[in-house]
Amino acid sequence: MEASARATVLIVDDTVDNLSLIGSFLKDLYQIKAANNGAAALRIALSASPPDLILLDIMMPGMDGYEVCRRLKADPRSRDIPVIFLTARSSVDDEKFGLDLGAVDYIGKPISPPVVLARVKNHLSLKASADSLRASLDTARAAHAQLEKAQKHLIQTEKMAALGQLVIGVAHEINTPVGNALMGATYLAELLDTLHGQFLDGALRRSELAEFLEGAREVCGLLTTNIVRTTNLIQSFKQVAADRSGSVRRRFDLKDYIGDALLGIESYLDEAECRLTVSCPAGLVLDSHPGPLAQVLLILVRNAVTHAYAPGQAGRLSLDVSLHEDDTVELRFADGGKGIAPDHLPKLFDPFFTTRRGNDSTGLGLYIAFNLVTQVLQGTIAVDSVQGSGATFTLRFPRVLPDGDGGTAPSTISRPDPSGEPPPSPTPPQAQLVW
Repeated sequence: MEASARATVLIVDDTVDNLSLIGSFLKDLYQIKAANNGAAALRIALSASPPDLILLDIMMPGMDGYEVCRRLKADPRSRDIPVIFLTARSSVDDEKFGLDLGAVDYIGKPISPPVVLARVKNHLSLKASADSLRASLDTARAAHAQLEKAQKHLIQTEKMAALGQLVIGVAHEINTPVGNALMGATYLAELLDTLHGQFLDGALRRSELAEFLEGAREVCGLLTTNIVRTTNLIQSFKQVAADRSGSVRRRFDLKDYIGDALLGIESYLDEAECRLTVSCPAGLVLDSHPGPLAQVLLILVRNAVTHAYAPGQAGRLSLDVSLHEDDTVELRFADGGKGIAPDHLPKLFDPFFTTRRGNDSTGLGLYIAFNLVTQVLQGTIAVDSVQGSGATFTLRFPRVLPDGDGGTAPSTISRPDPSGEPPPSPTPPQAQLVW
């Protein structure tokens, strides 16, 4: 509170003349409260209407000014009230002691009214600035807390969207083998009904039984193939879903895992009229966090489909994987879309930055990807783009995470191979997947 807003000054002195004198030259500018002992001063300072500044005498009966100041500074309700000592004890040691207790100033008696007035004005101005700064800080903290809450909610929403896309894709993939199995089971039931009727009528011939057995063998093979395929799809779904819900470190074949991780985007890409080509070395085994990697890949795919191409425009996406001599893995995800504006590039990984505000875009996708790559995978992510020629995101991270990265590694990672040989290096042939 500034002096012009009629700040309140509490004067504490056991001498009535001193209270009257000091109050006389302050009352035209400030509201005045008075106390003639330490206990009364504390009651006023801790009341519902505390003073903005306290002028405090030291030598008082009962509780002296030093003790009053100590108690004021020990209580959160009054610790920010500036205290100025007004006292006849003017030695350097006395002044140092008072300032060490938390007083903002120390004025010796006899006092000079202009000096007291000037110092009161200065310290009230400083208090007003401190109160304003404190209020701004409280507001900033509250806003930051709200931002963190909103960010956590949006990140969870982003994770659930990725998992939802996976569920849709798995349902699409499972539909075919389950349909085939159902068709085979229905056909086998028809064969059994026919055979049963012939048996009851006593008209079952050897050739008809042989024909049934051959048909049943084919149907059972069809059922087995499609049930195994369905089981494998479900296992892949369970593994990828578990990976995405946590950040467990384990060994995995990158080519196989990319196929599982991108499971569920076929229908999404078809709807967007986009085609994704994946090229990855065969036998490239990583010791890392597959879940965060899967999430990053899905974010990049969704980002490209959303931003690189106009609705209805056919697009081509590519993911190229390579292993460098320093045992780091590089993933280059590229599109041939419209590219990114130069002034947007520096802000691309900032939280809540989006060019599609109001179109279900949170601006958190690439921010999440950046944090997953740099903090969990312990790598780097960068983007290059020329407007009209698409964009390329380059991820680079260690094939084997160093020990102590904070991840949870299964026991199989540290168990030596029975042959005593290290894991084989990736072989040059490329395995290409096309969506």
